[in-house]
Amino acid sequence: MNVPSRDIVHRTALLGVHDGTHPTLEAALDAHAATGIVIVAGHQHDRHGAYQAALCTAIATAVRAFGHTKVVADDSEVMAGGPHRGRTLAEVVASEGATLTTDLRDTPTHWPVVLLGTPAPTLSQSLSAHPIVLRACWNRWTASVHPAVGPAANADPARADTSDAGNVLAALCAAALGVHEAFGAVQARPGSDVGHRSISLNLWSPAGEEDEGPLLTHMPASWWLIGLGHLGQANAWALSWLPYPDPSQVCVLLQEVDRAVNANHSTGMLTPRRPAPVRKTRLVAASLDTLGFDTRIIEQRLDHNTRIPPNDAHVALLGVDNLATRRMISGVGWNLAIDAGLGAGPADFNAIQLRRFPAARLSDQVTAWAEPSVTSPALPRNHAFDDLSRRDACGAVQLAGTAVGAAFVGVIAACLALAEATRQLLGGVGLDVLSLHLSSADLDTAPATRESHPPAVRLTTS
Repeated sequence: MNVPSRDIVHRTALLGVHDGTHPTLEAALDAHAATGIVIVAGHQHDRHGAYQAALCTAIATAVRAFGHTKVVADDSEVMAGGPHRGRTLAEVVASEGATLTTDLRDTPTHWPVVLLGTPAPTLSQSLSAHPIVLRACWNRWTASVHPAVGPAANADPARADTSDAGNVLAALCAAALGVHEAFGAVQARPGSDVGHRSISLNLWSPAGEEDEGPLLTHMPASWWLIGLGHLGQANAWALSWLPYPDPSQVCVLLQEVDRAVNANHSTGMLTPRRPAPVRKTRLVAASLDTLGFDTRIIEQRLDHNTRIPPNDAHVALLGVDNLATRRMISGVGWNLAIDAGLGAGPADFNAIQLRRFPAARLSDQVTAWAEPSVTSPALPRNHAFDDLSRRDACGAVQLAGTAVGAAFVGVIAACLALAEATRQLLGGVGLDVLSLHLSSADLDTAPATRESHPPAVRLTTS
């Protein structure tokens, strides 16, 4: 059997090969194709800009993580923001590759359900047939997901099921977190309670202090996105939903050299299922240009000669997959740069780490990013598809050396990164380092050692 090109392999389906659940790539793809999820929209009169952001995010991340996605909602609502602005919900569902319905009939009961808002009373009986029903909600800066049926549903009497209109970052995060929990429930890893627990993430105070934070009233006025793959497209997706009063006054500089390929759809929020082989800069710019942002593109790699003038106001968001580029961050001269990194294997694909610069250390002094010592043993190769050692009885190659990923993890990382870029603007505490493992909900932070207050724009508030 020929080795499939890395350009076509679904990065989330590949989890089943990496973790040993399935013996071959074909088996993993078949298993992935059989999975499904239901997204249930609340009453239309409860919806607002942040709600629409959450709904579209739930749909887009679910389509990329599951073989089938059903959306229970009416079809008349028109999106007021984001990449789907001006489309009806029916058009959004169709363009993302999901199925729109008005009830849960003919939906397998083993599919998990994610609720956004309060569902119609007529769905109550149908929902009770599904063992996994999760409610995603947000309040101020906090995104939450908890079971909506079963013994755990009423475990916290103080918990609020309603969501407010004021913080679109929390709404985006809640939707992605809901799909993460549903995905974990389907994975059903031994000892894991993902999908059966209550989990929350406070973007204002990630370390867990009880602080609701202020209203989200301002965001930086200039952004520089380096790397437009999994993380870069999640950053652009999040930016597209921010309620800037005049996006033409917001500069978004896009830097990438690669072209889009089929495999990018599984993790890239702005990549269609079968993209034309255009550069990712053009793909992302097209989405932001439609919304009126002032986009500019750089189609060359960040290198040691990259320097910015002292008065440059861009907040840099880096989503790259190599340490050499990360080590250059401090040398570029950004007044604020935030690097996001994700795990690449089955045990840590949903692990997130953010590092902010300037910090106590320069980027080339970060221990984890150091060049390997010339005296140390050679490190194993980590090139995609290099690990061809395992074969089944028929000789089918298992692609054990390819990084896996899931779009919902990228969106959560993007929400954390944009919150980090904004927190000190609103009087909060910045973080030099944030490490989060979504499986265990373990989170560690280190406070920022430098202040950063980039030029900001006042948002349109509800």
